[in-house]
Amino acid sequence: MQLSINRESLLKAINLIAKAADKRHNMVILGNMKLQLSDSELILTASDLEVELTSTLKLPAGACVEAGTTTLPATKLKDICKSLPAQAQVNLATQVNERCLLTSGKSRFTLGTLPSEDYPSLGNPENITPLTISRNRLTNLIHKTQFAMAIQDVRYYLTGMLFDVSQQQLTTVATDGHRLALARSVINVSEDLNMQAILPRKAVIELERLASELGKMLGDQDNAVILSFGREFLQVSLPFGDVDSAGQVSQDLMVTFTARLIDGKFPDYRRVMPSNTDKLALFSQEKMTDVLRRVAILSNEKSRGVVFNFASDGMVEVRANNAEQDEAVEMIQAKYQGEPMELSFNAAYLQDVLGVIQGDLQMHMSQSNASVLVNQLNDEFHRYVIMPMRI
Repeated sequence: MQLSINRESLLKAINLIAKAADKRHNMVILGNMKLQLSDSELILTASDLEVELTSTLKLPAGACVEAGTTTLPATKLKDICKSLPAQAQVNLATQVNERCLLTSGKSRFTLGTLPSEDYPSLGNPENITPLTISRNRLTNLIHKTQFAMAIQDVRYYLTGMLFDVSQQQLTTVATDGHRLALARSVINVSEDLNMQAILPRKAVIELERLASELGKMLGDQDNAVILSFGREFLQVSLPFGDVDSAGQVSQDLMVTFTARLIDGKFPDYRRVMPSNTDKLALFSQEKMTDVLRRVAILSNEKSRGVVFNFASDGMVEVRANNAEQDEAVEMIQAKYQGEPMELSFNAAYLQDVLGVIQGDLQMHMSQSNASVLVNQLNDEFHRYVIMPMRI
């Protein structure tokens, strides 16, 4: 294999997929990136067997000196290309002794390779259900819910995000058992389409990153994204070529995202939604954020508990204390309807919700040990449920 390519083109293709490589995996080869070179294109692949990212780069005439395949250490290849001068010409040539020579100007690097035929492939989805959604809406759905995914849990299905299609809406749901985040968007599908899929945590983060990167390139422009759900996989293709004057992205560089879905049954999130709430509090999101940031300083380091005392309409007391007998108390203005009540929350859970909404915040409550529904005023498309702590 022998390739001569502009540094910017190669580095962009590498940067978009390098995070999928996993040098800590038991399979050493997954710390490498696979390169497949033909006369017309270069295909780069990085994978950890959960998420596979592929960059397909169309090549100018003469870039492919000799077609072939190999695998190179992903991090080293990325760091070398990053360190080279702007607009440098990068030359890659495999050698017979399982080595690859990378040269650019007066720089020369020799990298170890591993056989490309040993590089595993996730495969392609079968029995595809395609969903078309705008990139902005997809980014919003993930951003507004991903913080509630469990990081580690024996209930492995909680370490991912549910994509639920019903009633011509796509709903994303994440929960760690203590709080739940839900976002909905109307999509153009048949009325009778019902489907659920659980996307793993790393895949969720990578998909949001790619969609956000594309958003940075396009600025105010939006574009449609097709989510191809199969029985075991989700696959998405995104264009990252040059943007023309009309805001259209060329397909000279395409990134294909493939992720293995979690095989499990997600909890029925509809049953978790609080009903029969007879107490309602309305806060300013900005003021609540400031108060929580200050009061939580003196909360218990482990439980992060903050107490809300709803005594009367107009003002709510927020307080926290810790094992060192430190205490913080602050009053916050609020509209409150209902009987007096005290509730204790994990401050971090409430701060996560405050971080993804704007405007006034509503809290729908029933009793001190029952879950609380939080949403933005006049917003029915985003809902958050937080379990209170024992006071």
